[in-house]
Amino acid sequence: MQCVKLVNGGFVDKVIVFDELPERLIKNIQTREVSGFPRSWAKWLISIGSVRDVVRTETTLTPDSTYKHSDGRFYFRYTPIGKEPCFYVLQYTDVNADKETWRAIGEYLRMNVGPSVRLKEKIEDMAIALAPDSKTAIDIEPEEIPVIPVPNESVAPEKELVEHGEQILVEEHKKRGRPKKVAVGA
Repeated sequence: MQCVKLVNGGFVDKVIVFDELPERLIKNIQTREVSGFPRSWAKWLISIGSVRDVVRTETTLTPDSTYKHSDGRFYFRYTPIGKEPCFYVLQYTDVNADKETWRAIGEYLRMNVGPSVRLKEKIEDMAIALAPDSKTAIDIEPEEIPVIPVPNESVAPEKELVEHGEQILVEEHKKRGRPKKVAVGA
């Protein structure tokens, strides 16, 4: 599951959970740690599987230990060391890339969610605000966040249009228009 935090400048953030969006939709979404939230939120995000990889970054001046001289560039090596709970953050009204991602998520949901789930006209209206206004503390518990069930994206093998050994009959069409003039020999 992915817990998506919808950020709109000047307004209270909203939160909604999707049950396994495809990787192609969430690969460009930024993630943010759960700092500033109660511990129960971090435990809940871990339990639903909204986590990201934590990597250790090592910086060197040589690309490998076998090199004796550096070329003046820094080389970075990333080693995964674990996972941490996170929100997927979309600034769905301000940043163009996030607008496109949010539009793609909405289209995917409308095409793939079954009739048992009733979607609102705007999917962001289904998200719950974290607080009643921007000056009060977090007012909701993680269990109150709506979860939108998303069917798994299964790729069915496509039936071939032309089976092996099948004959194809193509009808020839005559060209329309005036016939060409042919030189007549005298």
